[in-house]
Parts: sequence; C-alpha cells; structure tokens
Amino acid sequence: MSNITLYVPENVKKKMDSHSDIRWSEVVRQAINKKLIESRKLEILKKYVEQEPLTDADLVWMDEHDWHPVDEQQMKLSFIKEVEKRSKGKFIKAKNVDELFE
Repeated sequence: MSNITLYVPENVKKKMDSHSDIRWSEVVRQAINKKLIESRKLEILKKYVEQEPLTDADLVWMDEHDWHPVDEQQMKLSFIKEVEKRSKGKFIKAKNVDELFE
C-alpha cells in the first residue's frame, strides 16, 4: 500500500485531534474511492450519451458496482404519473400476512 501526505490547515488539525476515535486515514481513503467511482461513472455515462461502444472492462466495472448509465436518467413524466395514479388505488387491509393467503 502506498502512502500520501496530506496538508490541512492548523485549525482543522486541532479539530481532527479532538476526535481521536475517528480513523482519519480511512475517512480520506473512502473519500478518494468515492471520487474515483464518480469519475468512472462520468466516463461511462459520457460514452453512453455519445453512443460510443462500451468496452468489456466498462461492462465488468458496471456489474461490480451494480450501476448502469440508464440509472442516471430521469424517469419519464408519464411513468411518474402512472405510478402516482396506481399508488392512490385500493389497498388490501389485513391484520397479518397470513390473511393475504386465505
């Protein structure tokens, strides 16, 4: 594993020191990983929008992260209205789960 040096203002360091229960290296590690994931998603999303072919490595990465560019698209308004309409429909009232299967 590699090491990096991180410079923070003195006032931030004092606040960090007052929270000795927090593993600051882990906080930084997670932030870096999160940023790398966001960056990779943007790369793939750009390919998707520009209709460039996705590579096998892209597809493997998407599977590993349970993510697809379609996940970033907003739902169509017609679909949202249909879901809202159905949610206002009739519901089955039951005191327990067994009543649903009688």
